[in-house]
Amino acid sequence: MEVTKSLLSKLYNDYNAKYFENRLGKCNFSLFSKNTAYLGWYCAKTTKNGKTNDRIWIGTGVYWNEEILERVLVHEMVHMYVYRIEGCKHDGLLGHGRRFKTQCRRIKTKYGIDVLNLPKVEFVNKKNSPRLWERFILWLIDR
Repeated sequence: MEVTKSLLSKLYNDYNAKYFENRLGKCNFSLFSKNTAYLGWYCAKTTKNGKTNDRIWIGTGVYWNEEILERVLVHEMVHMYVYRIEGCKHDGLLGHGRRFKTQCRRIKTKYGIDVLNLPKVEFVNKKNSPRLWERFILWLIDR
């Protein structure tokens, strides 16, 4: 499955309605190069005039399927929710604190989607697969 910005935008709108009651605002999308092991990343930048721009980055070095892409995108949208709706700028280690986990549990309980527990992900370039210590850190912060 090829991931494009237009696909991400469509899925974002669908998931915003389904999981967040259309509370999340506009979001821009960027794609990581195939040479990185990142699956997703949320960031918000505030301009000098005080306007905040939200951006979700999604990796292209992954063999995506619908289930994994949904979980990763919703995971990043939870980060956006905690930042924008709950107003929490710093929530635990790498943003995976109490508020983040509360929203993940809400989505899992209400919709049956576990955004903290991904199925096995295969990388296009095996050299970019996260090393054992990186996988352990990710596992640890998502508990």
